[in-house]
Parts: sequence; structure tokens; C-alpha cells
Amino acid sequence: MRILMLTSVYKDESLGNKDTSTNIVNSFVKEWKKQGHEVLVIHNSHCYPRVIHEIPEKIKKSLAARMGFAISDFNAVKEKEYQDNGVKVFRFPIKKFIPHSQPGDSVIKRQVNKIIATLKKEKFEPDVITGHWASPQMEIISELKTIYHCKTAVVLHGTGYIDSPKLNAEKYLKNIDSLGARSLSQAKQIKEILQLEKLPFVCNSGVPDEYLKNYRLNTEKYRDIETWKITYVGRLVSYKNIDATIKALSEIKDIRWEFNIVGEGASRTELEELAQKLNCADKIHFWGRVSRDKVMQILEDTHVFVMISTNEIFGLVYLEAMAASCLTIASKNGGVDGIIINTDNGFLCHEADDGELRQIIENITRNDYDTLKKIVEQGYKTVEEYSDYKVAEKYLNDVFNW
Repeated sequence: MRILMLTSVYKDESLGNKDTSTNIVNSFVKEWKKQGHEVLVIHNSHCYPRVIHEIPEKIKKSLAARMGFAISDFNAVKEKEYQDNGVKVFRFPIKKFIPHSQPGDSVIKRQVNKIIATLKKEKFEPDVITGHWASPQMEIISELKTIYHCKTAVVLHGTGYIDSPKLNAEKYLKNIDSLGARSLSQAKQIKEILQLEKLPFVCNSGVPDEYLKNYRLNTEKYRDIETWKITYVGRLVSYKNIDATIKALSEIKDIRWEFNIVGEGASRTELEELAQKLNCADKIHFWGRVSRDKVMQILEDTHVFVMISTNEIFGLVYLEAMAASCLTIASKNGGVDGIIINTDNGFLCHEADDGELRQIIENITRNDYDTLKKIVEQGYKTVEEYSDYKVAEKYLNDVFNW
């Protein structure tokens, strides 16, 4: 099958940390290629004036904390053609001056014409066109549908554009056959906003093969625990609500605990100050950015993984924690609500609710070994159902059968 992928975000691995993009779409593309499909990627990169991309890293981090997204190096957004795991990627910038603004009709037309010319040059006639992120994918795919008459789909990563009258989502959906969301909770929101007859399909990320190869089910670490090891892995930004975890733990006096905070970000200083203020700094370890092997080592030694973010679309790290046999606490109505079933294969907590989180952690520590063992085993079993292969296969099935 010939799959054309359009996306606003595609990580250029050759640039290392200069490209701050997520590799969500890369994973699907890589897996489809392994499964024998022919894939071509059009990366509609959001490109601001060059001076914005070249501001000092310290200022970028501060802006990222406020805006909720990072500004990449200019080399990560300028026009480029390259190979990613045997797949051709064409990066075509769409110039913007204001974050989250939508491109005008003339800009969309130019982008569509460039894509058509590229497909003609590559002799690539798609059987399916799918896209990630609402704008400009919805506008572009709607136009391409009139030319290629193939199956079309868009996976939304939030509701920021579709609830805006400026986008006119209903207009573009007439030419889009299937609509997806990144989580069950977001699918429900999208259905309500767009007044759809049926729920968008859920397009979850998969667990890389190496996770399942490198992690083994280990319930023995829950026997005779002297010190409960609790971990967070991710960016240190306000919406991750790491402060709520620190507050919750600071109130727990009857057990011994340690809290590993792995990652970097604009909130680190205030989190360190909070730990000092609550007299628990000696129990909290700020690791900063560490190697992949070190993350695995920390998770293998972890009893409880906590991330109760606000509006988390999907967090692959939750599944990695479950693969590492951690008792995993996520946000209710968040990106893995529906994957994590409360008290069955993990735990759900209202986002940023330190009082509820404290209660959940205390309840966990009071459970006997057999109870914890069962939850950990269910978590590991869940992860096996979310391998890269299975979710990539499900994605295509949903596109054709929605």
C-alpha cells in the first residue's frame, strides 16, 4: 500500500537536540515501512522568522514553558529532502509570524501545488493520505482528495483549532473520510465539539520493540520494601504538575520514600525551591537529562511512576513505566485514560490534585504483595498489546473502516 503522511511535526534524527520535535509520527512511518508499505512523508513545518529560531536557548526554554511547545533550531524547519529509515521525507516550511495562527488560502494553495509536483516527480500515487495535527493538514488533505480520490484521514492532537470558527473544520471534513484522536478522552471532546455521529478512532502510540526486549516483568521488587522509590520522567514544565507530586509526598510521614525527577526544563529551579520549602529536598533527586540506559536503570528500580499532567495528549513514558514493572499513576481524562484502568493495571488521579495523589500513594503502600503483583502483571500485559506493530496495523484498519 502507498501511504502519504502529512504532518506539522516530524523529527529529523540527524539534527539531535537541535530538533525538539516529538517522534510520534516517525514511529508510525518506520513501522509501516517494516510492514512492507511504501511511505512518503510531507513535513509541513511551521517556520517563524529566522531570528526567532536562533534566539538563545535560555530564552527558548522560558518561552517553551509559557507556550507549551519548544522552538527548534532553524535547521530543523527549513526546506530539506532526506531519508528516514528508508522513507523519503520532504520538509516544506510554512512561514508564520504568530504561533497557532492558520495559513491563508494562498499559502495553502502553494503548499498543495508543491506537494502535487513532488508526488508527480516521485511517481507516487497514494492509496491513502493521512495527516497529524489539524492545521494545515485538514486544509491540504481536503484539496488533495479532489485530485487523488483515495482514502483520507486526519488525526487530531488536541482541540485548539477545531473549536475555532476561523478553521471551519466542518468544511474540510467533507473531504476527509476518517477522523482520529490521540486519546479516548480527546475523541469524546472532538465528537462533542464537531457534533459527530460517531466517536473518532483512537490513534495511540506504540511501545518500541526494544522496550519489550529490554524490560522484563519483575514483581520481586515489591517484596519487603524498605524505601518506596517514586519516579517522574519528562520535561520539567508547569503543566506536568510535578509540584503536585512533591506536595503530596511531603505530607506522607509514615513510610520512607525517594523521588527521582528525570529531565530538564524551565520549572527546575522553582521545583528545587519547593522541595526546600517543604523540607524534603534530601529525599528528592534531580537527575537532569540522562542517557537512555540510565532512564531504563532508574525505571527498573522504581516502584511507583507518577505523571498527573494537565491536558496530556498521550504519554509513551507511561507505557514504558508499565513495561518496567512500575505501578503507574496517570491523569483522569488524560491521554492514557482508557489504557490505564484504575486499580486494575494502574491508577488514575485528577490532574494536579496533590491531596488525591497522596491518598493513592498511601493506599498503594498499604496493599499486600499479591495485590500489587496482580496490578503490575496487568500493566505489563497491557503494554504487550500496544507494540509498535499492533498500533500501526490498527491505525490503518481504523482509517479504512471508520
